[in-house]
Amino acid sequence: MDVLIAAYLMYIVYKYVKGTVAVNIFIGIIIFFVLLTIVNALDMRLLGLMLGSVAGIGLIGVMVIFQPEIRRFLLMVGDRTLNSRYGFIDKFFKNSVLDATEHTRKLTDEIIIASSSLSRTRTGGLMILTKNEVPELVKTGKIIDARVSSILLENIFFKNAPLHDGAVIIQDRKVVAASCILPVSNNRNLEADLGLRHRAGLGATENTDLLAVMISEENGEISYASKGKIFRNVSKAELELKLTQYFSLFDVPVK
Repeated sequence: MDVLIAAYLMYIVYKYVKGTVAVNIFIGIIIFFVLLTIVNALDMRLLGLMLGSVAGIGLIGVMVIFQPEIRRFLLMVGDRTLNSRYGFIDKFFKNSVLDATEHTRKLTDEIIIASSSLSRTRTGGLMILTKNEVPELVKTGKIIDARVSSILLENIFFKNAPLHDGAVIIQDRKVVAASCILPVSNNRNLEADLGLRHRAGLGATENTDLLAVMISEENGEISYASKGKIFRNVSKAELELKLTQYFSLFDVPVK
């Protein structure tokens, strides 16, 4: 029972941080505690003392690293109404009020419409889709915090708009920020004609579960990047399939 409960709690935490840079830290913590358990089981006192001391110091580091997630959890616990307090766990981990399939369809449609319009007018665009918070990217741009719509996306990427440069961050059916600066991929095997917008979208997906959608300003091609791989000049149907799979995988909630 002890092992099952511990495993279930670790799974819940992993599911919550999946798709963020914190997932690698979380895996490292799990490996550390597995090693500490083995050391204690074998009664290796010196190693146990050393690892135990590191664990005590590491607790402070974990609180600093996971500060956004911890803050969100505590805010959820302290929600205003008694009923929401009873249901905060379900709200925190599921956070869904509409059917996931319907939500996926609506969100996908808005992004498809915007991408198709930008492609027709050869307007450059870069959208980063994520289930989890990505403060390290959001803080490089301007906060928007508006519901995703094709009209909003088209206006942001309009050539003369002040926020058209950089990337749009889409999280939980909201445009969280625009004009964000992304890390450019260091992959030296990329095609020579790949522009900065595509390299930035690809770089953002390396070592993360983010999905990047790029529209070329030169020829209107629609491309997407996932897990460090780029797929160029995809059709509307191919992009729709990828978006549907992505949102279904992470069970994107509606707010």
